[in-house]
Amino acid sequence: MKNINQKYFTLIIILICILSPLMMSQTETIPWVPLTKDAPENIPGRNGPAPTFDEVGIPIYPGAYLTAIYQAIASDEVDKSESPLPGIFLVSNDDPEKVKEFYKINLKKSDGWIYYKDYNVFVRGDLSQALSRTVPGVAIREETGESYDLKGADPKIVSSLKTRIKIVYKP
Repeated sequence: MKNINQKYFTLIIILICILSPLMMSQTETIPWVPLTKDAPENIPGRNGPAPTFDEVGIPIYPGAYLTAIYQAIASDEVDKSESPLPGIFLVSNDDPEKVKEFYKINLKKSDGWIYYKDYNVFVRGDLSQALSRTVPGVAIREETGESYDLKGADPKIVSSLKTRIKIVYKP
């Protein structure tokens, strides 16, 4: 009986991971991490509009908060294919392993995604391109709560955070 319940539980978790990005309104903006009244205003992107799920085009981990936005860097001197893409930083109170499992299910090799286990990064291209932010990618790491973009965030939320997610995307 216990094995049957375990199998159903596992199946439900997998279905939630697969379907949760589809259940979100793609025109809905990604929620910002709640801030205190004395939060600094110089966190990148915090004064501008948050991107929508559709604009990012990469599944957003359910329940994650947006902490910072880095715009694409445009330059007439650099070939557009070599220009860094925009990126967003997200945080979650789920364990990094759970977040990685979500992305392993949603970023498929058949769609051009490569998972570099040693770096905890999913890339649509090669690793050197990911480091220069010229291809889409998702990086996952443990969150300590000490990141600059969490300055002024609600301390109750910060104390519960476990994972940081960096998404670089093509607009």
